[in-house]
Amino acid sequence: MLGEIVTIGDELCRGEIVDTNSSWLAEKLWDLDITVAWMTSCRDLQADIGRALKEAIGRADLVLVSGGLGPTEDDLTVDVVAALAGVGTAEDAEARAHMEARYRAANFRLTPNNLEQVLVPEGARVLGNPVGLAPAFEVAIGGVPVVCMPGIPRELHAIFERSLRDRIVELREARGEKVERIARRIFRVFGKSESHIAAALTGVIDGVKGASLHYQVKFPETLVKVVVRDRDEAQAAARLAEVDGKIRAALGPRLYGVDGDSLPAALGRRLRDAGWTLATAESCTGGLIGALVTRVPGSSAYYVGGAVTYTNGEKVRQLGVSGEALDRDGAVSEACVRQMAAGIRQRTGAGIGVAVSGIAGPDGGTPDKPVGTVWLAVDGPGDRSRTKRFTWPGARDQVRELAAHWALALVMRQLDEGKDDA
Repeated sequence: MLGEIVTIGDELCRGEIVDTNSSWLAEKLWDLDITVAWMTSCRDLQADIGRALKEAIGRADLVLVSGGLGPTEDDLTVDVVAALAGVGTAEDAEARAHMEARYRAANFRLTPNNLEQVLVPEGARVLGNPVGLAPAFEVAIGGVPVVCMPGIPRELHAIFERSLRDRIVELREARGEKVERIARRIFRVFGKSESHIAAALTGVIDGVKGASLHYQVKFPETLVKVVVRDRDEAQAAARLAEVDGKIRAALGPRLYGVDGDSLPAALGRRLRDAGWTLATAESCTGGLIGALVTRVPGSSAYYVGGAVTYTNGEKVRQLGVSGEALDRDGAVSEACVRQMAAGIRQRTGAGIGVAVSGIAGPDGGTPDKPVGTVWLAVDGPGDRSRTKRFTWPGARDQVRELAAHWALALVMRQLDEGKDDA
């Protein structure tokens, strides 16, 4: 089965917003063993929408559409789809009742243009909208199922998960196609390049029926996606379990989590489980490390706080960095970050202190310390500490983002006593 995704909106074609719906839907369809062969974006013009849909219907077995279901004059999807299907439009009673109840609860006045959102082509299969107002619907045009959804990602995701996924399976089975079930896991790796990860995993799924490995660089980390397909869901899950341990062993300490995990969340669990608290001392990252840590709900259980010491004077005043070290080695040095990490730990009483100082650019580099040079240090109990120097190419924001994530990774290494830091 070949699919096409059509996204509608002037803002997409002008580059004002990024089309995340297409990539999200393509991944979900891939999970259902449907190849998305085309992705099309068009303007909010009746002729453009009609042309895009006609072309999609002429070459795809399934067309998914997002956008153009709102209450304004440029929301034309329902009218265009109805015209292509040769039918009129009608209100969906359930969607109208839902809208009226929402507006009453919010004490909003229902205006005539709001009701445009509950129109669907006559005879359409209505899929509903569990988190919004405009219902999704399916219409067959020329024997091709065309499913239209709102363009708001949160609503589109909810519609797909609640009803569209199962409906697509029904459509495939009605075509007499084998519908394979999948078991999948995403292994999240930080601090290792895609090529090195692929080399480490060479042969790890050999001989495992229906298994495949896929890689995605999602700055600043790399995702390793393992998919196992089988008509029997239990068999797919069993074979995924068979390779899980091999993959974890091959990836080693650079594997920090799986599926929807994040590095800050994984570190937070480790800190909580170990009973340690963390404090941060930041220069070039300007608070990014603390922001990453506190993005996790419940981080107050292990995060004490931090200091942003951008100038040398503040490094001395807030963290106790010695003027001698700054004069001799500079702010971007091993000596400085060691003292910063120790200073924030002592002043806050945290179990672990982490510090960063660097030259994020675009200016400020020297032959010895070019732009992109970053020093990190972790200070832990028992006078255990570690430092690391990097020199990264790239823009200022990339350097800062890498430095903040590496700070968290080094804290995790500190908790993983005996594991290689290289």
